[in-house]
Amino acid sequence: MCSVDYEGWAEYVEMLLEKHAKRAKTLHVIDLACGTGSSTLPFARRGYDTVGIDLSDEMLKRAQEKSSHQSLPARFYKQDLRDLALPWEFDLAVLFQDGLNYILSEKELYEVFYDLFSILKSRGLFIFDLTRPGLRCSDPKGSTSVAELEDLTLIMESSYNGHEDLWSARLIVFQLIQYGFYKKYREEHREKDHDPEVVARLLDQAGFTVRAIHPSFTFEPAGSSDQKLTFVAEKNSWKKRPKLAERRYFIGGTQGSKH
Repeated sequence: MCSVDYEGWAEYVEMLLEKHAKRAKTLHVIDLACGTGSSTLPFARRGYDTVGIDLSDEMLKRAQEKSSHQSLPARFYKQDLRDLALPWEFDLAVLFQDGLNYILSEKELYEVFYDLFSILKSRGLFIFDLTRPGLRCSDPKGSTSVAELEDLTLIMESSYNGHEDLWSARLIVFQLIQYGFYKKYREEHREKDHDPEVVARLLDQAGFTVRAIHPSFTFEPAGSSDQKLTFVAEKNSWKKRPKLAERRYFIGGTQGSKH
């Protein structure tokens, strides 16, 4: 992730806020799936009241260490995107770097949107990116890539299953511990290629209005060939939704229930 321009993401979000008449230094911001806080701290640095959440204790520990080291007042909490429960309301929620692509079912995606609705203020915004792995994976047999850094070598084997719209990656990492000795890690990643129309429909059912969909880092209308999209959705407090105990999602026109 060392090549990601996190400050650039924050600047882009601020431009989107200005475009939608939401820019104010009093904004309360929540960064969903914040990882080690690299996407959270730029907002704290800009003066926003900022909270980051993630499922990983280790990443949250690193995030808090970075926040303390930089004397930034961001707060970090352990939460699952699919079961959000916080005692505060926020003006803005952000989610970057394929966070929603790791939610693999429409049912769980709807649950994320439903719970997020409850912690946003009226007319609060949800700004997030969505990657289209099916558009970037041209070889059905998959591919292998290698990245070599000074003390790290990463080998990634990836493939795309068009029947399930699922991108999978297997990572093997060799980290230099001391001269001649390496530590080996393995990781498995899976990302769902969610249809933007389905995402927009689920947002609508959860009580949001989609204000815009752009190719990321632009303000142009999104097209069918764009590999990375940015959504801007607004909470509609007037919109009727099912009660939490009865929250329902609709897949392909068929009604389902969480319970």
